[in-house]
Amino acid sequence: MSVEVNPDSLRVASGTLAQLSGDVDSAPFLGAAEVAAQLVGSSVGSALGESNTASTRAKQVVKARYDQFASLLSLSADTYSDSDAEAAARIAGVPDINSATSGG
Repeated sequence: MSVEVNPDSLRVASGTLAQLSGDVDSAPFLGAAEVAAQLVGSSVGSALGESNTASTRAKQVVKARYDQFASLLSLSADTYSDSDAEAAARIAGVPDINSATSGG
């Protein structure tokens, strides 16, 4: 299987990821605290009370990862020469999104 890569396509992909990062900022707040307040003493209410923090943290991780990949793709486009091996190595070096390292 062959894949054709060129600097322009890397820049387009970088721009798309940068836009997605901005979209994370405009995603609606979970707002679970209001529901949790109605379920005081319930395990569901307790879990909902913690979900705003978890949701915010997840958005921060996703945003950081979009930003990281956008930067990597932009760097790869700017430094591209004959081979995409170095770009592939940089991208492969990004830790799994579920790992403890946010990579931001």
